[in-house]
Amino acid sequence: MLPASPGLFKQINTKKMKRILIILSLISLTLVFSNNSYAQGCDAPSSDEGVQVFGYIQPELRSFFYDDPQVNFAFRRARIGVMGNIPYDFSYYVLLETSQFMTPDNFTGAFLLDAFVSYTRFDYFKISLGQFKYRFGNELSQPCNGLYTINRSKSVDELTGGIGGGNRDLGIMFLGGNKSSLVQYFASITNGYGVFNATDNNLVTAVALTGRAVLQPTDGLYLGGSYRWTKSPASDATVTVADTKVRFGFDAEYNIKNFKLFGEYINGVDEGSYLEGGGCGGTPVTKQGVKDAVGYYGMIVYRWNNFEPVYKFEGYDTKVGDVGSDVTTDNMDIWQTFGLNYYPNDWVRIQLNYIYKTEDPTEIANDCLIVQMQVKF
Repeated sequence: MLPASPGLFKQINTKKMKRILIILSLISLTLVFSNNSYAQGCDAPSSDEGVQVFGYIQPELRSFFYDDPQVNFAFRRARIGVMGNIPYDFSYYVLLETSQFMTPDNFTGAFLLDAFVSYTRFDYFKISLGQFKYRFGNELSQPCNGLYTINRSKSVDELTGGIGGGNRDLGIMFLGGNKSSLVQYFASITNGYGVFNATDNNLVTAVALTGRAVLQPTDGLYLGGSYRWTKSPASDATVTVADTKVRFGFDAEYNIKNFKLFGEYINGVDEGSYLEGGGCGGTPVTKQGVKDAVGYYGMIVYRWNNFEPVYKFEGYDTKVGDVGSDVTTDNMDIWQTFGLNYYPNDWVRIQLNYIYKTEDPTEIANDCLIVQMQVKF
């Protein structure tokens, strides 16, 4: 890990980052070999007739093994939406998150998660305009109703969020290919403010660029690379230099018979301010300073009839400090998830996860057991 000082952070070579984006753009030109469509949302319209209503709910029971143990019921997600095709060559997709409830302090209420229109004439070159999930890495690209573990990885939650947290934003995306294509690609330009977009946002002062390419060199093997750069006005009003965040990552997936193997590495550098927490349904906390983080995970999934055992190992290593200071605070988290998924039918899934957490330098009593039932419609 690099010490959290501005001099070292500035070793990130801007020209190299530009070359990465150029390479990803050139790779996308090979997509003329693609011959299948790819759904930009979690689902795709099943026909060209009428409006299709869809959604899913994820109620769960949580048991946290704190020093003062807690047990509660909650909704992970409760989403409903509509989608459809419009003759000719256009489609739409709208999704609401409705699991936010009134608390003694505030009322969040339902909010718009996705709302975009897509031009779909060419399988290898599509355009989506609106609010959508940008694509970075393997796990973030998986739909929330298709995750193999109840929680996303800690590094994915903390390193792939926007300026205000979360992993959706308002902008334009170019994409093409699918899981059976030689190459898939996603490239987006967005406001960078997440689902709660500022109406006076100016792309000159705040912008997010995100790119992802996935290569399938042989059947069942997928190799991916992702890059994300964001700039925004300083969160501290006394600071005149803009906040910047740089992310790059690599991932691999291999499917053989009933086994799936996943691995992912993400590196993130924040200057000016950084986020802790957040992700899908979480509330991030903004802190001032610099942050250098490295996250990774490995996961193995085995499908046997209607049962699916899962094991996941993940690490998240961070160094944070004040701007201009060589003094840093180091933290290393190691999490293991032991899971079992059961599918009674095509619309229902029951997940059982035990999450064992180890922190350094200070161990925290925070292991947990989560049981979730998901129903899709």
